Amino acid sequence: MTHSFFGGVYPATRKDMTRRKPLARLSRTPMEIVIPLIMCADGPATPLVRPGDPVLASQPIARRGQTGAAAHASVSGRVVAIEERPHPWGGRSPAIVIQNDERGERYPGGPPPLDPRQLTLEQLVERVEWAGIVGMGGGAFPTWEKIARSAGKVDTLIVNVAECEPYVTADYRLLLERSEHILRGAQAIARCLQAERVVVVTEGDKLNAVEAVERRLRRSGNGRVQIIPVRTCYPLGAEKQIIQTVTGREVPPGGGPTDAGCAVFNVATVFAIQDALFQGRPVTHRAVTITGGAVTRPRNLWVPIGTPLRHLLETCGGLKEEADLTLTGGPMMGIALQSLEAPVMKDTNSLVCLTGWEHKPDTPGGVCIRCGKCVGACPMHLAPTIIRRALEDRDMEKLSRFHLEDCNACGCCSFICPAQIPLVETVTQAANLVKKGGGAL
Repeated sequence: MTHSFFGGVYPATRKDMTRRKPLARLSRTPMEIVIPLIMCADGPATPLVRPGDPVLASQPIARRGQTGAAAHASVSGRVVAIEERPHPWGGRSPAIVIQNDERGERYPGGPPPLDPRQLTLEQLVERVEWAGIVGMGGGAFPTWEKIARSAGKVDTLIVNVAECEPYVTADYRLLLERSEHILRGAQAIARCLQAERVVVVTEGDKLNAVEAVERRLRRSGNGRVQIIPVRTCYPLGAEKQIIQTVTGREVPPGGGPTDAGCAVFNVATVFAIQDALFQGRPVTHRAVTITGGAVTRPRNLWVPIGTPLRHLLETCGGLKEEADLTLTGGPMMGIALQSLEAPVMKDTNSLVCLTGWEHKPDTPGGVCIRCGKCVGACPMHLAPTIIRRALEDRDMEKLSRFHLEDCNACGCCSFICPAQIPLVETVTQAANLVKKGGGAL
């Protein structure tokens, strides 16, 4: 049985350009790989190499210090610089630049595969931290910390394949083509967390992926694992909404998934975990969708971390017309790119190049007509139009009562607003004002 969550919107999915395109490897890897030291929402990692050092594929090149996530070379070659480079999250940040020798020689010093029957929680946390695995659905938070926090506190493990952002199909292709590995990884995580139930959640129109998983489940005879296809509604992929859909439980304001007895992992994260556990491989590659009306040949690619986004676009034949907006991530929550020289990160699931007719223009917001659509669309039960009026009045007493910390910046309010008021930015401004105690923004 599935449940529903409050609010949400139904943008055009526009996934037909790539949903039937299998994951393909690059015919030619780039001559230069750029590994940012900031790969994790926790902060930067500490370099283990210096310019001039030779490196092999999968070799550790940065370690977690007080912050950050471990990073590994995705190709063999030589470190030519550690310098500021464009970052896909915006601006520039320090990065390790590797000159690719195109030999693909692998590092021999990786850890051995683990036995899934004897896997312990301590081994799982240690291996995930070694592999540098972060949330690969866009959050980029340290996965080993989520695992440690969830142990013994959850009864349900949710594998999130609810790829509700328009255009993006990388997670869907990963589930369809590598379901055996994903199920194996999910079951291993569930055993270590002492979760009684594993639920794979995907959109209802992905029937071939559902059938592929169901066939494997029938052969394995594992009754505690199930796949649930659900109706597509944005933002189904958000943790709180997917938990409510699967279990009917609501995460309390200010709380997290463990407060509802659940742990949620993106499907790409689960695949990376099983690769680290049972193959002894760190995160060096990931699935990326390159799509949009401006792209000549939209595709799904399996690419080395650190590949410049420009190289992916060239692999797809470049642009057939000028892109009006270029994003990493989908059009609802994606980040507008400042430079195509920015590299693929561990959380980069897509490169979306939109033409002018594919997105709302950035026009100044009109006058609120008090239609209430933003209130009905907000999945977090907020009232963006009322928040906007309180912000204009600088009414701190009202703003402090609105639970602004629950806003996940999903963009439903801005999407549904007939006056095209940038409501998500307004709510973010209000939340920042409350954090600062009413000082200047």
